[in-house]
Amino acid sequence: MAIYSGDLLQIKNGTGAAITYNGKTYANGSYVTLGRQTEYKVQYCKLWSSDTGRSMTGENKGTLIGIFPKISVKLGRLSEDDMSAIINLTNQAKADVKYYDVGAKALTTASFYFGDVSADLERQSTMYHRGTSFSIIANKKR
Repeated sequence: MAIYSGDLLQIKNGTGAAITYNGKTYANGSYVTLGRQTEYKVQYCKLWSSDTGRSMTGENKGTLIGIFPKISVKLGRLSEDDMSAIINLTNQAKADVKYYDVGAKALTTASFYFGDVSADLERQSTMYHRGTSFSIIANKKR
């Protein structure tokens, strides 16, 4: 049994500027490796067409448009600089994301958009954040 030991999640920096996260600076166009994950969950969401439903006999029928991965991420305690980097990365309208896809048993790259992100300040005197959580949703089917 092989165990995957690489990075689970990387977001392409398309912000137009360099980003520093977790002590490393990433140029525009490079992939930012997200560390400090306390949760990493990939959902394989099914999108059905409008002809989908149950008949009067109870039989389900319809057309499956595709599987659209949705990644849920929680990051642990973050400095102000790291939280700023996350905010800037997830404010992109869309970005290429490399993620570990257990269905493919490999690192996969696809175009995604981002759900809402919150900055939960732990202490003003240090500007540390308790962490953050957000979702990353595929733009195209898998």
